[in-house]
Amino acid sequence: MTNVINADGSPAERELITQDGTDELEWAYVLHPHGIEVIALHAYDRGPVVAWDTDPRSRVTANPSAWHPDTPAPIVAPRTAPRLSTSAPAPAPRPAARR
Repeated sequence: MTNVINADGSPAERELITQDGTDELEWAYVLHPHGIEVIALHAYDRGPVVAWDTDPRSRVTANPSAWHPDTPAPIVAPRTAPRLSTSAPAPAPRPAARR
C-alpha cells in the first residue's frame, strides 16, 4: 500500500508484531480468505472468524471475554425495517354530519 498516513498526518511505518511484542495491543486481526479472525490478546491465543459478508451495520461487542475461540463471533445483525407499502391506505370513512 502506498500513501498511507497515521491519524496525526505522519507517514505510516511498517511495524512487525510478534507474540512477544504485543504489550500495548488489545486486539489482533488475522485476514483469512473466508473472513477476519478477531483475537482478544489479553484473553485468547486465537479467536472466532467474522465472515467477509457480515453486514457492516451489525452490532459488535467489545468485551474481550465474548470473543471466545470456540464460539460464534458475538455479532448481532441489524434489525430490518418493516417494508412500507407502495399503495396509499384507503381513507377512513367520514361520519355523517348531524343537524
